[in-house]
Amino acid sequence: YKHNLQKRGVLSDWLRKRDSKAIFKAIARQEGVSVAEVIREMEISIEDAKNNPDPQKQAEFKKLFGDRTPTPEEFIYKVTKKLKQ
Repeated sequence: YKHNLQKRGVLSDWLRKRDSKAIFKAIARQEGVSVAEVIREMEISIEDAKNNPDPQKQAEFKKLFGDRTPTPEEFIYKVTKKLKQ
């Protein structure tokens, strides 16, 4: 059963959301703000990264996310996955 979930990506999606929530909570606790504030600030930072005037930075962002803007959860997942490589 677990193998079937992994093949369909269900398990990784669930783990990604669970891990992201834990990260958001830890940051919020450390900074003394709400989880909503952490997410809002991340969304702003992601937009800033996407619109970086440096062509090399734009290319790197596009390589990871294409032309779309990722959610904070997706951003954390992709960046941490890339760092593990």
